[in-house]
Formats: sequence, structure tokens, C-alpha cells
Amino acid sequence: MKKFLLQWKKYFAFAALFSMFINLLHLTFPIYMLSIYDRVLTSYSMPTLMTITAGALFAYLTFAFLDFLRSRLLVRAGIKIDESLSDIVLQEMLKDASRLMKAGTGSGLRDVNTLRNYFAGASIFSLFDLPWAPAYLLIIYIMSPVLGAVATAGAVAIIILGISQEKLTKKGLDAANIKNNESQRFIASTLRNAEVTRSMGMLSGIKEKWEQTNRQVVALQTKASHNAGIIQSATKTLRMCMQVFIYGIGAYLVLKNESTPGIMIAASIIMGRALAPVEQVMSTWKSTIEARGSYRRLDELLQRADQTEYMELPPPKGNLSVENVLLVLGASTRALNGVTFSLNAGESMGLIGPSAAGKTTLCRVLLGIWPAMHGSVRLDGADIFQWEKELLGPYIGYLPQDVELFYGTVSENIARMGTVDPDKVVEAAQNAGVHEMILRLPKGYDTEIGEMGQMLSGGQRQRIGLARAIYGMPRFVILDEPNSNLDDIGEKGLLQALKILKENGSTVIMVTHKIPMLANMDKILMLKDGAVAMFGKRDDVFKALAAQQQASKPPQPKKIAQTQTVSVV
Repeated sequence: MKKFLLQWKKYFAFAALFSMFINLLHLTFPIYMLSIYDRVLTSYSMPTLMTITAGALFAYLTFAFLDFLRSRLLVRAGIKIDESLSDIVLQEMLKDASRLMKAGTGSGLRDVNTLRNYFAGASIFSLFDLPWAPAYLLIIYIMSPVLGAVATAGAVAIIILGISQEKLTKKGLDAANIKNNESQRFIASTLRNAEVTRSMGMLSGIKEKWEQTNRQVVALQTKASHNAGIIQSATKTLRMCMQVFIYGIGAYLVLKNESTPGIMIAASIIMGRALAPVEQVMSTWKSTIEARGSYRRLDELLQRADQTEYMELPPPKGNLSVENVLLVLGASTRALNGVTFSLNAGESMGLIGPSAAGKTTLCRVLLGIWPAMHGSVRLDGADIFQWEKELLGPYIGYLPQDVELFYGTVSENIARMGTVDPDKVVEAAQNAGVHEMILRLPKGYDTEIGEMGQMLSGGQRQRIGLARAIYGMPRFVILDEPNSNLDDIGEKGLLQALKILKENGSTVIMVTHKIPMLANMDKILMLKDGAVAMFGKRDDVFKALAAQQQASKPPQPKKIAQTQTVSVV
């Protein structure tokens, strides 16, 4: 975040400069009152009254102009913060969401929004005004050392109360924010699984769990609010008492001929101005704490972000080399254990194995979503992690088990939410055998599919997901159980897509449990417990599997012919 602060420093520097003049102009009314009491009322001079009145009005017009400029400047700073941070924060959030070990950056964009609103709102004005409080106290000292001492004592007392508020509320508010984020994530997960929740009667259990967390949030926030309320009430009371003290002591000094009524009134007004930013800081302390928490979380997020800029590599041809890949989940579970194989550009491979063998995990490692703890995955000789994902993405096709479509039209989803090229979209749909199905939708390719594709069936989502995966004829395609929701027509479209990818020279890996779908694969890799159990040409692997099955069959007992005994009488 320090790097970004340096980019924004000009906004804050000018805001501080304007704040200096604004705070100097805050002295307009006290000086005006001092002049009225000590000069105009004693000299009965009308020209003096008109002159100082005109000067005061001009000063306030200047004040309004500078205050407007400061406000616009900080609004602009908030916009610049959003422009600078949103892209990189969203990118890091997406990276974190796909990582094996998530760091929990789900509030990243919300934190950016919090900072933008804080800098663009009135809360930050008090922070720019606060440094000028000592200057106001110094002016009171110059007018009257006794009144200066009284004002300083009041300011110190209010600052002590402000520090007490920080100590009493920070821990509780931080804990409440953590619990509230947990509650929000739980509710988001519940909404994503609303059908399961309602159909199996899980609402009461989910409601109880949410209420338990929410009660903790409310309790922590209530305690912090009570503490803050006590401090704020004490602060307001002290500030009002300070007005009484300053007038009372000022009047005493006037009666002793050690001061003038003008000084008494001016000192009271200046003291109020000196204490105002302190009280404003305390009243907006909650938003300040939230902004500070957002800043810290964003700082941690940006420190974790990989800022390495890799050299742009030429488009891949599709040569894949996997060398001794190891991936451990949890403390000791080896999801992948020394996986090694290679594919030439244009070759296709079927990935088979029992459930929990590590097939989906291997797919994620091959795509560079999850990093291997040992070994490497190389595409055209380059480690998959050396490719800039935005540059490599157009050459990669991926259809996961759980197909997620985005809010938008069918054509936008097939075009990967980028610029829609109608010719390429229709070509991808035709290659996936889904063109006719799309035309039967209410608005064809312009049909809005709703959030997560809720307007479509599971099979339709999978077929559109296949069209998205082969959009632009990528060089490296991974299909993870692409036929799990398909009917006969959908499977024919899948086989057609595989044939076209083969003709295009794309390297294809397909995970499936249906042996007939592997008829046109060049090679087969069988995983078992995260390790390669078999790998080779399709026919060789099938022959080896058939031999294993035959050898594992128990010997059949021989049938003994039964003889019939005939008794002769």
C-alpha cells in the first residue's frame, strides 16, 4: 500500500495545504468579535464596523471556496484509490479463491469501497483539522495565559478520553468484524445451496448456526458501542463545561482588569474550534477504525500478490511434459505422488481411475491453478507458472466437473465474458454440437441465463461450458467428466468436439468413467491413490487392464457329471 500512497500523496498534500488556510480562516469570527467589542463598541466608529464586516464576509467566501476545493480533491482521491486498487485486488481475490490454501481475501473489494468512501466523506476532514488544535491553543495563550492554560487542560482531558475510547472499542470492533465476515461467508454459502437446504429440511440447523454467530457479533458490537457512547457523552459534557469555565474565568479576569470582554469571547470561540476536531475524530472513530482495518487487510493482500512480470512467450503448440509432480494435502495425505508423463502436441489422453484417485487434482495442477510442491508441469518446455495467465488463457480450454456460468447472455459466456465475436461464438457452438439447442432458447444467443446459469438445465450448462472451453480453438484442453450430465445428443456433440480438436492439432486430456468415450483417445493414464498405475497407448493399456481383470477372477469350480442310479427289482 505504501507504493499506492506515494501515487496519491499529491491529493493529500494539497488537501493539507487547503486545510491550513481553512483553519486560519476559522479565526475570522473570533477576530471579528474581538474587534467589535474592543474597537467598534468603544470608539463608536461606523467605518471601522463596515470595514471589518466586509473583510469578514470576504474571508468566509474564501473559506467556502477552499472548503469546496478540499472536498472535491478528496473525492477525487477516493476515485483514484478505486481505480488504482480495484483491478489488482479483484485479480488477487480470484487467485486466492482458486488456491489450494486460501488466505481469505473475500472482503478485498469491500475494503477498497470502504477506503474510497472514507476519503471521499466528511470523516477524514477532522484528521486534517486536528493538527491545528495546538495552534488555536497557542493563540489563546497569547491573548491570556490563564485562559490558555484552561483551554489546554480541557484539550488534554478530551484527548485522554479519545485514547480511552480507542482502547475500549478497538478489540471488540475487530473481533466483531471477524465474526461478521464469517457470518457473511456462511450466508453466501447457504444461498448458493438453497435447493439442498430447503429440500432436505436443513433450514432450522442453518438458522441456529447463523443466529449463534450473529449473537456474538451483536454482543461484541453492543459492548463496543456502549463503551464508545459513555466516552462520547463524557466528551460532550466536558466540552460544554469548558465553555462555562472559559467564560467564568474570563469574566473574572475582566473584573480584575486583567483582560477584556473581547478577549474573553474570542478565547471562548477559539477554544471551541480547537476542541471541535478532537470531538469530531471521536465521533467518527468507528469509521476511522473500519478504514484502518481495510487499509491493513489490503496491505497484507498486496504484499502476498505476485508482482512478478514474466516475459511474454510465443503461443504454445501444446507439447506437455509432467515430471515427478508431488502434491500433499493436509498434514500427510499425498494427493499426487510422483506423477510423470508427456504428450506431444495434438495428442489426446484419457484420464481414468477410481474416485478420489486424484484426477481432478491433477487437472488443476496441469492448468497451473494449484502449484506442485515438487516436480514441474511444462507446456512447450516452459513451466506453466511462467506464463502470464491472461496471455495464456486464450490458448487454454477447461471444462470443470461443476460448470459455473456467469450472469449474462449465452454468447457472452461462450466468449468467456470478453468481446463477443459472433463468428467465433457460433463456430464454437457448432463445434460443440450445441448450436441448434441455443437457437431454441427464447432469445437464442442473446438469452440471459441468470445467475450461475439458473435458467438452464444441468446438461445445457455443461454443453455451453464445452463450447466455452473450445472457443477460439485452444491448443491445450482439459475436460473433467464432460459427459456427466449429457444425454445421447450431448455425447454426440462431445465426440464431435473431440474429433474437431484432434483435426485442429489441440492437445486434449479428458477425465471420464465411461470407457466408450475413450475410443478415439491416443493414450490412457490411470491414476490410483495419486500415483500413475498405468500409462501408454490406448490399446496397450486396455489389453493390460483386461489381463489384470482376467487374472483377478477366482477360478471356477469344475462341474461333476451326475449319474442316475437305477434299482432293478
